[in-house]
Amino acid sequence: MKKASIFFIIIINLTLSCKSSQSKTQLLTENNALKERIKRLEVTDSLNLEAALKLKKMNVVYRGFPNPIYISKPNTKSVIASASGLKKIDNNGNYILSPGSGDSVDIEIRSLLKNGDSKSEVKTLRIKDINAPYGTINNRGCNSKCELQFTKEEMTNSKIGAKTNDFLYGLDFRVTAFKIKMPHYRTIKIVGNKMNIRANDLFTLLRPNDSIQIFDIKLKIRGSSHYRLKGIPPILIKIVE
Repeated sequence: MKKASIFFIIIINLTLSCKSSQSKTQLLTENNALKERIKRLEVTDSLNLEAALKLKKMNVVYRGFPNPIYISKPNTKSVIASASGLKKIDNNGNYILSPGSGDSVDIEIRSLLKNGDSKSEVKTLRIKDINAPYGTINNRGCNSKCELQFTKEEMTNSKIGAKTNDFLYGLDFRVTAFKIKMPHYRTIKIVGNKMNIRANDLFTLLRPNDSIQIFDIKLKIRGSSHYRLKGIPPILIKIVE
């Protein structure tokens, strides 16, 4: 009886294995047929496809700033793009565009198709100026519309930075110098982006409701040393318990 049961199980497994093998063969056949259809469609439609231009993380380009751009066209042997301020980075379609004057920039894209034909297209992009940044202290800031509240302990060794709104891209601001004015003391000028020993010593003498003003913030954008930023409003701070 035991042998009969084992023989029956073996027969069942063989049957299932055959069905599984047939199913895999059928799937492979259908998959190969689908690949062939895709290849035929690519050849048929290659003449009608437009060049693709992708602005990484943004919909416009910003004046005086190195905007990363990706340009490609399907089913081509080569693609060449040219425009004022456009620089090729590699052979994978990556470019940097640093637009100058005007409200828009035209990018001419010339491509050599696989059938030997060539095609020329023009893509027009809008140019915007970078909005005036506002100062931050320990990554907190609200332009000149409010007064930040800090304890004197939080002021110690604090760092000054900058941000800007209406920009679809992460700008890397670098503060190079700033000034700080506290009650009853002369203005302190600090080089760099961090409070110095003199400022930290004076913070220990501050009392609740004292007002501090951080102004004349100097900064640069990493990767765009020639861009002239608009004036940065002062950071207003009120000391709290």
